[in-house]
Amino acid sequence: MSRIGRLPVPVPDKVTVKGKKNELTITGPKGEMNLTVPPGIKVSIGDDEIVLSRKSDTKELARLHGTTRAHLANRVKGVSEGHSRILNVQGKGYQAEKKGQILEMQLGFSHKVLFEIPDGLEIEIKPGQNAFTLTVSGIDKHLVGAFAAELYKIKPVEPYNLIGFRYSDQHVRRKAVKTIT
Repeated sequence: MSRIGRLPVPVPDKVTVKGKKNELTITGPKGEMNLTVPPGIKVSIGDDEIVLSRKSDTKELARLHGTTRAHLANRVKGVSEGHSRILNVQGKGYQAEKKGQILEMQLGFSHKVLFEIPDGLEIEIKPGQNAFTLTVSGIDKHLVGAFAAELYKIKPVEPYNLIGFRYSDQHVRRKAVKTIT
């Protein structure tokens, strides 16, 4: 049996989970999300936890068991607390500004970089000296991570001066400055 799949998913007090056939609806204070349960996975909804089990021990169902449980846990956490990803941006003259649903950034290019913020995401900008911090938050973990990755791809951190985008939990191994011998 799957080690991840057999763990029960705790359901906070403010979250409700309703199921019809193979469709679960998770509702909480931050919003509502749906999850389609693959055939062969059985869902048992209790008062304060949800337990997933599989009907047979085929290889495909074993893979889906843990994956479905992880998706369900992410949705429960998303509608109750939300997910967030923090990006630290370092560089001289780097700036960011939010104008409606557009994120406008000056990142050392000859032009401003514009990004449309998807529905369901919130961006918070904290300016600093020669740097700023972007916090991407929302209820969908996949959407938060995908948007943060798109921002990161603009200018990944370089290992000499640590200029560019860097995740808050990312460790960058610094390189020595190149010298002429």
